[in-house]
Amino acid sequence: MPSPKGDPTYIKDKEKYFMSVAKTVALASTHPKSPGGCIIVRDREIIGDGRSIFTASNVEIDPITYAIAATSKRGTPTTGANVYSTRYPFSPSVFQCYVMGIRKIIVLAHDWEPYYKDEFRRAARLARELSIAIEPLFEDDDQRFNSKRFSSRDASGTHDEDLYTDPNHFTPDDFDPQYAEEIQDEDTTTV
Repeated sequence: MPSPKGDPTYIKDKEKYFMSVAKTVALASTHPKSPGGCIIVRDREIIGDGRSIFTASNVEIDPITYAIAATSKRGTPTTGANVYSTRYPFSPSVFQCYVMGIRKIIVLAHDWEPYYKDEFRRAARLARELSIAIEPLFEDDDQRFNSKRFSSRDASGTHDEDLYTDPNHFTPDDFDPQYAEEIQDEDTTTV
C-alpha cells in the first residue's frame, strides 16, 4: 500500500514493526537466561535502542535503562516517546521513563520469568502510580478469530465465497487512510 497523501512516514502496523526491531536488538544481548531488546520511538522514528546486559560481576542491566542512557548520552530528547521492549521493565526503568517524559511502554507479551515476578509487580504498581501505560503486544493473533485471514481458500482448496466476496481483498480500500489527517496516531505530536 502506498503511503497516505501528506504522510510519507506512515507505517501500517507500526507496533509489530517496532517490536520486530526490538527483537533484532535483543540478539546482541549478553544476558544468558533472559535476553532482551528495546527501542525508543518518537514520531515513528527510532531515537534510541538498548539491550539487556549481564556483567561479569553479576550485575543485570535492563534494556530500557540501556536505551534511555544511550539516548540521553546523544542528547536526544525523549519527551513524548514510546518504548518497545521484549522484556517487562524493572521498577527503576519505569521511574527513568517517568523522569524522561516517556508515558507508554509496549511490552512483548510472554510468560514472566518466575525469578522476576516480584520485581515486575513492583514495576506495575509504580507505573500505575506514575500514570505510565504498560501495554502488552501479542505477536500471534488468536487463531479462533483469524483462521482464514491470510488465505482465501479453505481446507479443500476452494474459496469461501461467504468470507471473501472480493478476489483482491488485501488491496487498499475505503477503510485504509488516504490522507494524513485520517490517521489516528499518538506519536505524531511535536514537542
